Amino acid sequence: MAYLDLTPMLQAMRARPSEFEMYGPFLQLDRRGNAHVHARCDCARLEVSREQGEEMMAALSAWKIVYWEPHLAQIEAEKRAAKINRQFASHFRPPSAWRRFLALVRRNDSPLSLIIEDRPIETSRREAQGLKSSEKTSGTEQLELLRR
Repeated sequence: MAYLDLTPMLQAMRARPSEFEMYGPFLQLDRRGNAHVHARCDCARLEVSREQGEEMMAALSAWKIVYWEPHLAQIEAEKRAAKINRQFASHFRPPSAWRRFLALVRRNDSPLSLIIEDRPIETSRREAQGLKSSEKTSGTEQLELLRR
């Protein structure tokens, strides 16, 4: 009986694990331990010898452990690093219009606070500081007086 020779596949898995790709269940073992290849070409017409089937399953298990699982872990680590980098970059994005408005209002030199500061302070505060009621003070002088 003629068998499908899996040697090229086994060599590719061992020599070039990064180039070896699997899509779907192309190789299956039945209850008796026989390997079956599922393909769209004539390769599926030949059976796999029991020895090569066992060798293929061992090579596939080794490939998953040595190459595929570390490769998936590396992909996940890269995704995690990219997520952390995006989060870090978000700390330095320009503030929204609402945040800019709040920052403007909170600042001492904002236009709103300058309008309020230009009004003369009541005479009781000036007199408490030893100033005459007829003296006018600027906005910055008023801030200094309030801070004392």
